[in-house]
Amino acid sequence: MMTQIVKKQWLLLFRNKQELIILLGMPLILISILGFSLGSFMNGETPDIKAKVALIEHGNEQKEIEQFINEIKNMNLPEKQKQAMIAGAKQIQPSHSLKNDVFGHKELKDHIELVIAKPSQFDKIKKDDHYDAVIEIPEKFTYNTLQTVFFNKKESRSTITLFRNEGNELASSIIEDILESFQNQFSTLTVLGAAGLLHEIHFSQEKTFEGTIESVTKREPINATVYYTIGMSVMFVLYIASSIGTYAFQEKQLHVFNRILLANISKWTYFSSIFISGMTLAFIQLMILYGVTALVYDVRWPNIPAFFTVCFMLSFAVGGMTVLLTSLTYNLNSELITNFFSSVIVTFFAFLGGSFFPSGELSNVIQFLGELTPNGAGMTAFLKLQQGYDLSDITGSLIFLTLFGLLMIVIAVISFPKRGKTI
Repeated sequence: MMTQIVKKQWLLLFRNKQELIILLGMPLILISILGFSLGSFMNGETPDIKAKVALIEHGNEQKEIEQFINEIKNMNLPEKQKQAMIAGAKQIQPSHSLKNDVFGHKELKDHIELVIAKPSQFDKIKKDDHYDAVIEIPEKFTYNTLQTVFFNKKESRSTITLFRNEGNELASSIIEDILESFQNQFSTLTVLGAAGLLHEIHFSQEKTFEGTIESVTKREPINATVYYTIGMSVMFVLYIASSIGTYAFQEKQLHVFNRILLANISKWTYFSSIFISGMTLAFIQLMILYGVTALVYDVRWPNIPAFFTVCFMLSFAVGGMTVLLTSLTYNLNSELITNFFSSVIVTFFAFLGGSFFPSGELSNVIQFLGELTPNGAGMTAFLKLQQGYDLSDITGSLIFLTLFGLLMIVIAVISFPKRGKTI
């Protein structure tokens, strides 16, 4: 009899075309969209960004440096200190550094076009939409910077003004980040100058340091298509639980469950059938999704036995959630809990588990909470398998999925209504 009930649940789902589109079609569509649109960012590729920046300088940096040096020479200071300050002042050229060392760098020149404009063109350029940003360097900016650095004169501080073109948010934001990084370097000089340490620094020309960046674990990085294949599969497999829970409640409304009890079939047989239905359908869904992505996107698994083990344990956890939702809907005599689960809980779990983006980039707390969700634990295990880890390396995730599924079953058994209440 249990086999017949499981078969019935399968037929109900497979005959519901709308449900199949959500469970199978939607994740494949999202994998395609997210994989291709975010591929360059997740794969560490440099996006092809072209920006045009106007730089307007109201003063003359070299004359301002000469003015500062002449003032140093006329001060009543030890000769050694004067020479150190003069040497430092010659090296601190913010306007020159911004134009040549920052925007003139070979890696930025291919993406950012810097136009040196005259102050008389300022109002015209600000209204020109062809520019993604306009940088304004005020008069005596370099002189005031030197005064602040060497003598900590706060009243002499000057700031560079950035005008962003809001029509090109990405490019203008990048320019802003570059400018903030540039100003932070000079803020460091200000702190050193206030502490009297700047004259002890040996100023030198730009030096090139060569090196390589390697993964600490020496594992291959995950590309966007593989990431979202896993992310969408572990997210949409959760909808199996709410779908079967909804079918089970409809059977209660139609008195199918009561007729099963009157046929002298134990409610625990029905209960077990719901669990097996949820578990097997979840496993079938995962096999279809990963099968299609293997054919279409060439998503391969280096360790097939470990892959099937993770799919099985994730399906086990989904089966546990299925019987829990069924038990709660029977107790509350309402579909509210399944609707809430499919519309809110699944999305929340997907966010924590990293289905949309790596949650660990937000904070370690969110990453930890994400691994306490079934989809998050499953995703961690799948990602490690893709990077070449062995089954022994994902034992923690497998144990969690097992305990999670068992906990759901225990709670469902406790909350499952008594015979008299369900009739």
